[in-house]
Amino acid sequence: MKRTLIACNIFEDEMNDVLGRHKEFDVDTIWIGAGLHNDLNMMEGRLGEALGKVTDGDGGVRIMLGHGCMPGLKELADGKGFPVLPFKNCLGALIGEDRLTELERDRTMVITPAWIRKTWFAEDGIRAMLGWDDTDFRMNFGRYDRLLVLDFGLNPLTDEETLEAFSVIEVPIETEAMDLAHFERFFIGFLS
Repeated sequence: MKRTLIACNIFEDEMNDVLGRHKEFDVDTIWIGAGLHNDLNMMEGRLGEALGKVTDGDGGVRIMLGHGCMPGLKELADGKGFPVLPFKNCLGALIGEDRLTELERDRTMVITPAWIRKTWFAEDGIRAMLGWDDTDFRMNFGRYDRLLVLDFGLNPLTDEETLEAFSVIEVPIETEAMDLAHFERFFIGFLS
């Protein structure tokens, strides 16, 4: 089954893992950089570029972005007839909204390794996009008692990455092993 995905690269490891087990799908992916929701003009521009690259005569285009990542995304996707994630953000797609709500209790921010690598500290991440320095990170994340990194066993944070992130953010970082069962069920259904 041929599909074209316009997808946030926050999903790259998880999508590649699932697609590696589901050879029935022939998927071309146009990646959108993680963290663009922090600059809506940039997000709209990159999404517009991606949409300009696709034509859809057979219902094969899907948008792997959370509908909360950009105001009007759902309406834009609906207008083109392209399904968009039924979740507010990537975490809902990965583990489900109920599980996410449960994990976010007690002032916990839930993230994946890709958030640290691709959104916060990447060359084109928040530091560059918003001009944040270490103080900005501390001010914005200081309201949390801990950061919980979901580890799907695909590309876990190294000890060095964890220590570097902690030295900037100064919020304790914990890791919790997860499986991809929810994401795999959702993703295969989304592609079908």
